Amino acid sequence: MKFKHKNCSILIDDGTGTVYRDGRLMFKGDAYIAIKTLLQFTDNAEEVKNHFNAQLSMREKSRFQVNDDKAKATKRMKEEAERAKQSFAPQPKTKRRTKSTWEKLTR
Repeated sequence: MKFKHKNCSILIDDGTGTVYRDGRLMFKGDAYIAIKTLLQFTDNAEEVKNHFNAQLSMREKSRFQVNDDKAKATKRMKEEAERAKQSFAPQPKTKRRTKSTWEKLTR
């Protein structure tokens, strides 16, 4: 598939995308990344967004990231709770060592 917008063009073949700007090769690789590169070079032109809307909307967001964020948040909350418990725990009182008379005189 070939698409041209002003001075940029993209050629997508078997999942490989090639982006040209002013006749120069700018990117060759994954088709999705090529589409995003084309959008970047065309300053997010509406015509390009509309043409590739199906491919851009099909891209699935990472599900693991949401779970990782939840796990990090709960871990952080548990750590803060532990620190709070430790700060309120009574500290063992240490006995002060009194100086002997000799130590007071010779200081």
